[in-house]
Amino acid sequence: MSRWIIVGISGVTNGGKSTLTKRLLDVLPDTTRLICQDDYFYPEDSPHHVPCPGGLDHHNWDIISSMDMTRMMKEIREIIHSNPKPKLKALEPGDVSYKASSSLVSDVTAGTLPVLLLDGFLLFGLTELTEMCDFCFFFTLSREQCWDRRKIRNYEPPDPPGYFEHCVWPMYEAHLDYVKKNVPDVIFLDGMEDSFQMVCQQIETASKVSPSTFIPSGQMVKIGVHGKERQNSR
Repeated sequence: MSRWIIVGISGVTNGGKSTLTKRLLDVLPDTTRLICQDDYFYPEDSPHHVPCPGGLDHHNWDIISSMDMTRMMKEIREIIHSNPKPKLKALEPGDVSYKASSSLVSDVTAGTLPVLLLDGFLLFGLTELTEMCDFCFFFTLSREQCWDRRKIRNYEPPDPPGYFEHCVWPMYEAHLDYVKKNVPDVIFLDGMEDSFQMVCQQIETASKVSPSTFIPSGQMVKIGVHGKERQNSR
């Protein structure tokens, strides 16, 4: 079974999570996989949904119970128990990502570990998922910055008036407080800054830690700049 580097990218809505993961996919080896938490929302008519606070006639989409986390965890486990065969992406020297990716993709031939990217605004609300991550990145924005971005985005179903004030921002603040208290290795990212190169470097460093792509199931390993220890049998 292959040992994966698992990178959790979470935080405030419209903070830059999806932009970062897309840029990472452009430069990381093509064994890299991505799971987006947004793909696991229950359908609008699901009984799992609860009403918004504040008397709004709308589901609260900003709590973890609005998503099928059981299915998401199942699909994460399927990936990390798989054994991909690394191969280089076909990048042309004129490609905008060629220079940025050269040091990363060249490492594939040396047997670096495959990477699983997790993108979601409530990733770290589930302890089991958090403990799987070698890196926990969390985007932040001020209320004003978040609203400036949120109000020009289109959602399905659309945000009703008052949804940001009653759900989006209070739920984010609650999750941020939870993360500060319960995710000791979290790396906070300013959503107004470009964190791409730093995150790439972190992943590159972690992928070179192990001398072998294959690690026996159950063996304890140290991964990443945090020196985390965890079993390879989740």
